Amino acid sequence: MKKHYLVAALVGTASLPVFAQSSVTLYGVIDTNLEFLNHADATGGTLVRMNSGGLSNSRIGFKGTEDLGGGYSAFFWLEAGYNSNDGTNATSGVLFNRQAAVGVSNASYGALSAGLQYTAMYDILEQYDPMGYAPQYTWFPTTGSADDFSYKARLNNSVKYVGQFGGLKAIANYSFGGDAGSFQSSAAYGAGLQYAIGTFSAAFAYDYRNGAINTAGTWTKTRNWSLSARNQFGAATVMGGYEHYLNDPTKGASVSAALWFGGMRYRVTPAVQLTTAVYYQSNKTKDVSNSIMGVVSGDYSLSKRTDLYATVAYAAATRYANGTFTPVGVTDETAFGANQTGVTVGIRHRF
Repeated sequence: MKKHYLVAALVGTASLPVFAQSSVTLYGVIDTNLEFLNHADATGGTLVRMNSGGLSNSRIGFKGTEDLGGGYSAFFWLEAGYNSNDGTNATSGVLFNRQAAVGVSNASYGALSAGLQYTAMYDILEQYDPMGYAPQYTWFPTTGSADDFSYKARLNNSVKYVGQFGGLKAIANYSFGGDAGSFQSSAAYGAGLQYAIGTFSAAFAYDYRNGAINTAGTWTKTRNWSLSARNQFGAATVMGGYEHYLNDPTKGASVSAALWFGGMRYRVTPAVQLTTAVYYQSNKTKDVSNSIMGVVSGDYSLSKRTDLYATVAYAAATRYANGTFTPVGVTDETAFGANQTGVTVGIRHRF
């Protein structure tokens, strides 16, 4: 008898009207490599280690959409970063550290969403960095190799708008600081415009952040802005640009820095791509070095989802020889000389 009730229930459910179509996708990347670094400690020693994320940060996520009718759709993203070499979370104590957002979109008007999201500057510059924000090696999202000169890749408590109007793409974001007594305290905002025509595109992006307001009613202000462009010439894509950083502290002098970047991606065969990149940081801080880094990377696709890669990078100080500011990566924890060479060999799989 119970079986008859179960069949009747299933038939009744199947006959209910369908008001909307929805889909949920599980996706991810696992990227693991071996890395060699020289000048990796105070005695000039070398370092060989296994890393997670050579070309892409390892991640796993869920994304979904629901058709609301009338040209509108609801969507969500939940994305967690992890370390493929040891299985730990990329951010300790945080599961969905990369994205956690929900929103509504319309093909004509754009998308509006809320939660933990990428900033406008991140979305823009990722398309113009020759290394595509590869964890090894690029000097993005930091300005050059100094960790203090970074724009925010993501913002908590943020509202974001993305609209596409022909060849023009507009992005804007605002993050609520959430500090009692002041709407401006710890708040942040940014915007970006990108225009594409044929194989050419150019973009401008801006990022602004407030620090927490102190008892004197003052706060630190941080600004980044960038100009970038790219164009495809047959099998080659050339790209580059300029990013400027300014920090106005509550006390002390302002600090400014600039990053020039450029490079080329060349599709040798459908399975082989070569990438070259150059980054140059100009730093106005007293007794801090200017730095330059060159990168050569090769990527071989075994399939649509799996590829092998090898990358070589060399970074050097051009002023003061302050090794703290000359790592080949985006952090200086293993940089102790006036120059450093890094080599990685790895495998990446997308699912």
